[in-house]
Amino acid sequence: MGKVVILDLEQGNFEQGFQVNLEIGEDGKPFHIRESGSRLPKALKVALNYDKWREKYRRLEAHYRLELIDEEPEQITSEEKTIRIGECRESLESLKKILNQWLATEGFRPIEKELLTALNPSDEIRVIIRAKDSKLRQLPWDAWEFFYRFPNAAVAISTPDWKKIESINRKDRVKILAILGHSGGINIEEDRNVIEHLPQADVTFLKEPQRKELEHLWQQHWDILFFAGHSHSKEGEQGFIYLNKTEKLSISELKEALEEAIKNGLQLAIFNSCDGLGIGYELRKLNIPQVIAMREPVPDEFAQKFLRYFLESLSRGKSLYAAVRQARGMLHELSDIEKKFPGASLLPVIFQNPGVLPVKWQDFLQEQTILPSIEPLLPLPQSRPKFPLGKIVIGGVGSAIFLSLIGYWWFTKPLCSFSDIRAKWQIDIPQGQRFKYGGSTSVPPFSDPFHDAIQQKLPTFDLDKPNYPGSVEGIEKVLQGTLDFSLSSTPPSDLQLQKAQQQGYTLSKQSVAIDAIAVGVNPQLNIRGLTLTQLKGIYTGRIRNWQELGGSNLPIIPYSRKPEVGGTVQYFINDVLNNEFFNPKVVQFVDSTTRGLNNVGANLGGIYYASASELVPQCEIKPLPLKGQQGDFISPYQGNYVPSESCPKQRNQINLKAFESGDYPITRNIFVIIKDFEGEKNPDEKAGKTYAELLLTGKGQAIVKNAGFVPVRYACPSP
Repeated sequence: MGKVVILDLEQGNFEQGFQVNLEIGEDGKPFHIRESGSRLPKALKVALNYDKWREKYRRLEAHYRLELIDEEPEQITSEEKTIRIGECRESLESLKKILNQWLATEGFRPIEKELLTALNPSDEIRVIIRAKDSKLRQLPWDAWEFFYRFPNAAVAISTPDWKKIESINRKDRVKILAILGHSGGINIEEDRNVIEHLPQADVTFLKEPQRKELEHLWQQHWDILFFAGHSHSKEGEQGFIYLNKTEKLSISELKEALEEAIKNGLQLAIFNSCDGLGIGYELRKLNIPQVIAMREPVPDEFAQKFLRYFLESLSRGKSLYAAVRQARGMLHELSDIEKKFPGASLLPVIFQNPGVLPVKWQDFLQEQTILPSIEPLLPLPQSRPKFPLGKIVIGGVGSAIFLSLIGYWWFTKPLCSFSDIRAKWQIDIPQGQRFKYGGSTSVPPFSDPFHDAIQQKLPTFDLDKPNYPGSVEGIEKVLQGTLDFSLSSTPPSDLQLQKAQQQGYTLSKQSVAIDAIAVGVNPQLNIRGLTLTQLKGIYTGRIRNWQELGGSNLPIIPYSRKPEVGGTVQYFINDVLNNEFFNPKVVQFVDSTTRGLNNVGANLGGIYYASASELVPQCEIKPLPLKGQQGDFISPYQGNYVPSESCPKQRNQINLKAFESGDYPITRNIFVIIKDFEGEKNPDEKAGKTYAELLLTGKGQAIVKNAGFVPVRYACPSP
């Protein structure tokens, strides 16, 4: 029996935070676990990052099923297209990162702990987000790290007020009303073709109908309502569909008719059209059992393939949630749509009435469809062995318990040691070749001990000792073939992606850790902290004396590594300077972080930035609290500042809690950069993927955390 999880976030907003209540139960049974009083902190960054991704996504070239039905997509060059896709992908990664940081904050930990205790990865789980805030409903909850830990879980959206409705009236055919609306610039005949070939279905098609054609149809007993064509939403709470070229219809205008249809047994509405959150929200208020809609404009190609994959799975016996999850996964893995439209696989949204079980195709029918049996992989024995029945029963029960325990340990327990036999059996470790890697100068605090752990416990994974030329140079060495994969604090540039394509592969990236950038000054400088605006002013030359910031009358001497070698520098330019460049008249370039730290220690007016793991524990420098556009000054170190005279006996400790929560204003991903040959078996690709997979185990993430970085997956208690 499936599990159901309800996360109630009805009270609060992004400016003040949300109160969170949790309920866990089994399908069709009362909830047996309740957790209340937890809280998610304010998260304007989460909402802002969603808007950024949304803006980048909508600039991609596509035939959308959106309101602007007579406009052709903007004509752009292939170079501009590549740039836009890269920007969209980056904004998507930022959104995922900040969302998961928010859901890993201290106030949410009791919820997470209860989920991990009550659920098993093998469970079929429905997670229902109950929310009033429209922006909260927009978020791509499918990107929550929880769904990687529980692969059979899927998410739906609901509203606080709902009513239970009657169960399904079974028939000998599944009755479907399919409205094919205005199709200017898109191809909805593919949708029709999929619907027409559904098993045991009685379909009524209406192609570009007039409004009056719908008036009497709602009195019939429909199981499924389907719409394909153009649509849009207003502020996530109102939905509109285009019946034909001249008539637009709001969902509110159909309220009475839809209520009648729901009363007569309508169970599922599918809107394979653009920007459908408002449609889903309005239908949910009518207590329809389930709605599937798209959260943003949907490319025509995606809409066609999603519908095919989803309905094939549903009609073959999968539950609604499992069918959506499977369709999304197939689109992500088996097509290049996600490469052209980063985030497209997150578009489908389920709206759920919590009082109704998820529908299956067989539920509509009087006699359940018997699916074809699967042939056994091994031949069955010709005769039955003769054993006493009692021994068979006892032995069978004992074996089942034993196998269950083994299965639980094998598949669900975190891998906390590379001596564990599962490390060799579950991870495909390349053998017979020596691999070279390296990259970012920020990663040695975790990559060096991780390298040692691999060589000690998994010596067949033959790795050269890593060298660290910097993120940008590391990716260049991958392209040149002198490194097989790299560690980077910045994703590949558009030019680097083009170089890879010219060589017959792509460069993929796997996030393995989250790092923060800290800013340090001379310990004798008396200054409380800096805002990001002030920090930008220093490095662009607009602010040149500490007196302008409340300090002593001293010229500011900003130090930095050169942009062409450092991913940290590239990130600083992009995210702190907002793509402005350093003022060459004031910024002094150094060849290493060690040199930068030494210079600041020797010059009272000096300032330098680096990875928090490199800068915060240093004795000769004072890390500064920073303040973003919102919120307070946040220190990169824990508790009170440890002055230099107490160091090295005592050192400042990294403030991982602030980095995890997203309160600290400058954090970024650390990636493994991997050659991706798209289906071709290549040892370099295998080595990069194996390295990333090992680093994402509980053992690997423990090493990451112990080094002062934020883990992106579960970290075992000790490295």
